[in-house]
Amino acid sequence: MNKSSFFSGGLVLLALLFLYAPIAVLIAMSFNASKYNRLPFEFSTRWYQDLFQNEALLAATWNSILIALATGIICVLLATLLVLGAQALSRKMQRALQSATLMTLTVPWLILGLSLLLMIRALDFSKNLFFLLAGHVVIALPYSVLALQARVQSLDPALEEASGSLGAGPLTTFRRVTLPTLAPAMVAGGFLSFMISFDNFVISYFLAPFGFTTLPIEIQSAIKFGFTPEINAVSTIIIGISLGCLAVAGLLLELGVSQPGKKNNRSQFLLDVSAPKQYNKT
Repeated sequence: MNKSSFFSGGLVLLALLFLYAPIAVLIAMSFNASKYNRLPFEFSTRWYQDLFQNEALLAATWNSILIALATGIICVLLATLLVLGAQALSRKMQRALQSATLMTLTVPWLILGLSLLLMIRALDFSKNLFFLLAGHVVIALPYSVLALQARVQSLDPALEEASGSLGAGPLTTFRRVTLPTLAPAMVAGGFLSFMISFDNFVISYFLAPFGFTTLPIEIQSAIKFGFTPEINAVSTIIIGISLGCLAVAGLLLELGVSQPGKKNNRSQFLLDVSAPKQYNKT
């Protein structure tokens, strides 16, 4: 190993330490018996046991999961309709629609949350779960769109054309050709939207109705009024969920884009589609 590669490896290691050392310390302290994160380290799962007896944190966690699940499902449905519908537009309109959809990625969540709150007040509405869910969908939808666009761009239009020419109606073509092809990207986009919604604090802070709290808000309140080691435990769980969602989404996106086992199997696929008695034009 020459000096140049050794120096480059050292810089990479320092960058990784800078990024992940605080997370590693947090995870380690969630298993430390000391209430004040003091050393020497003594392994204990006490704070996880206390966490599962903390009704406020558990209720906030359940609220976050429900909101994130609803957000993921809605984002996948909207992104699928948007991406497939955009195929019928001209290239100029497709670019304009893509820019409008992805614009929320460039707007700070603080500005989005504040603008949504001001809009609700201007319309003389009170904060409720509908607006909270709508705010989460606004910030999470672009991630589902990006996941699906990557898959749609690799679709072969000849498959749908062959399906139609062999007697399959539009609904059957969508069910047997388009949907199975998009399924991995749809699931990946749903995981990404779920993760964005679950971790979000700003939108929930602005739009959550009175008496309703999510896990990030509960953590912020706990830190504000007195830190407890249970925050380390719940933060470790959130990190695990986020990494799991990212890993699953990445694997599904790679599966959806590559499809190595199905790429060269078009002849058998078209034989399945061409079964004359299975299709009626709809």
